[in-house]
Amino acid sequence: MARKQTLQGPGTVEKLADWSLAVRADDIPDAILHQAKLLLLDTIGCGYAALDEQASRAVIATVAETGGAPQCTVIGSTDKTSAPGAVLLNCALVRILDLNDYVNTKAGQIGGHPSDNIPVALAAAELSGASGREVLAAVVVGYEVYGRLKEAMRGAADWDGIMVSGFAAPAMAARLMGLDRATLANAMALSGARSPTPLVVRHGAISAAKSVANALIAQNAMQATILAKHGMTGPLDLFENPHGLGALFPGLDESLTAPLASDCHLMGCHIKAYPCLATGQSIVHAGLDIHRQVGGDVGRLHHITVAIADTPSLRRQTDDPGRIGPTSREAADHSFNFLAAAAMVDGAFGLAQFDNERWNDTTVRGVMGRLEIVCDPALNARSPGSFPCAIRAKTTDGTDYVAEVLDPPGFSRRGLDAAAVTGKFHAITSSRLPPAERERIVASVMALDRAVSVADVTATLAAANTALRKLRPELNPALKCQYHEGTP
Repeated sequence: MARKQTLQGPGTVEKLADWSLAVRADDIPDAILHQAKLLLLDTIGCGYAALDEQASRAVIATVAETGGAPQCTVIGSTDKTSAPGAVLLNCALVRILDLNDYVNTKAGQIGGHPSDNIPVALAAAELSGASGREVLAAVVVGYEVYGRLKEAMRGAADWDGIMVSGFAAPAMAARLMGLDRATLANAMALSGARSPTPLVVRHGAISAAKSVANALIAQNAMQATILAKHGMTGPLDLFENPHGLGALFPGLDESLTAPLASDCHLMGCHIKAYPCLATGQSIVHAGLDIHRQVGGDVGRLHHITVAIADTPSLRRQTDDPGRIGPTSREAADHSFNFLAAAAMVDGAFGLAQFDNERWNDTTVRGVMGRLEIVCDPALNARSPGSFPCAIRAKTTDGTDYVAEVLDPPGFSRRGLDAAAVTGKFHAITSSRLPPAERERIVASVMALDRAVSVADVTATLAAANTALRKLRPELNPALKCQYHEGTP
C-alpha cells in the first residue's frame, strides 16, 4: 500500500486514478469489447511483422542482455522475460513498422497510436492471471485515458503526444494487478513525471527513437506501477504544481472524468493499410491509383500536386525539412513526398518499399522532385478527421490524371470491419507463422471476453513462437534469463 500524502483535496492524478478504477468490465457494451478484440489482434500482428527490422533486433538484443525474471510472454521468442522487459520489447515491435492503429481527437486532429500500450495490459494480466474480459476492459480504459489527455494537450506544440502514455499505461496495469486508488495515483505520478518527450523524436532527421519512444515510456510505466505497489510515492500534484505538467495540458476540465460513452476513444480508432504515418494513408492510396492510371509510366508525369487537408499539424509535417528529403527509414515513412513518389513508381506500398534505402533511388527521387505538397482547406470539410488527399498529375503532353481518396482503407466511422482486420493480420504475419497458428491466435483473441484467464491468448502466442522457431529460426531470439531464484 502506498504511503498517504497530504494535499488540499484530490488533484487531477487522483481523480484520473479514481475514474480508471471505477469503470466496470461488465458495464462495457459488447460493441466496444468487440472493437477492443480487433485492435488487440491488429496489434499482435504488427508485432510479429516487425521481428526482422534492424530496430527490432536492437531492442531484442537489449532485453536479452539485461535479463530478468521469466514472468511474461514476448512476441517471437520461446523464452519469457521480466514484465518491464516484455513491455519494452513488445511495445517496440508493435510500433516499429508504423503499421499499428491510430485515433483522431474529437476535433479531428492527429491523436496518436493508443495500441502502443496494449502490451502493458498483456504483461500485467499475465502477472496477475486476470480474466480476458478484464484485459479488454483495461484496454478500453487505457485508450480513454490516452485520448482524453491527448485532447487536453492542445497548444503544447513542442511536446510529443506520447507523454499521455505515462498515465494510460499505469491505468491499464494497475487495474489488472488489483491495485487500489492510492497506489494507482502514485504509479501515474511516478510514470507521468518521466513521460514528457520533445517533438524532435519525429521531426527533423528522424531516428529510430521514433519507434521506441513510447515503448520506453510504457516500460517505465510498468516499472513505476510495480514501485507504487511496493510503497513508492509520486508527485500527486503533478498537474497543479507550478513546476509540474499543467501548462502542457491547458484543456483539462471535468470531461477528463466523464462517464465512458458509447462513442469512446477506442471506437474512434482506425487500422492502417500501409506502413507509414496515419496522415499518409490517403496519399499512398491515391498514389497507387495514379500508377494504375498511367500504366506505371511515371516518366510521363511532368508536374504532380498532392493536396491534403489544412491543419496546423499537417502544415508542420509538410514543412519539416527532414521529411521533405528523408535520409532514414523512420523519416521515409513520415515523408509525404516519398510516400507519394514510391506509390506512383512501384504501384505497391509495403515493407519492400523501404528496402535498400529506396528513398535514395534515382527514379523515386526524380518523382519527388516533380511534386509539390499543398494544404487545401476544402478537403477538411469534405471528409473531416480522415486526412483526405487529392493528387493531380499532369503529363508532358498536357493530360491530367486525378486520384482522390477521402477515407483511406482501414478508416472507420462506425467501428472496425472484422474481415478487414483479420485479413490484414493474416497478410502481415503469413511469412512468420503457419496458417494453423495464425488461426489459433485469431480464435483466442476473438474469444477473449469469455476467457477465464489471459493465458488463453498468451498460450497461443507461445505456441506460435515455437512454430516460428521451426519456420524462421533467425526470427526466434533467445532471451536467456540471467535471473535465478535466491540470487542476492
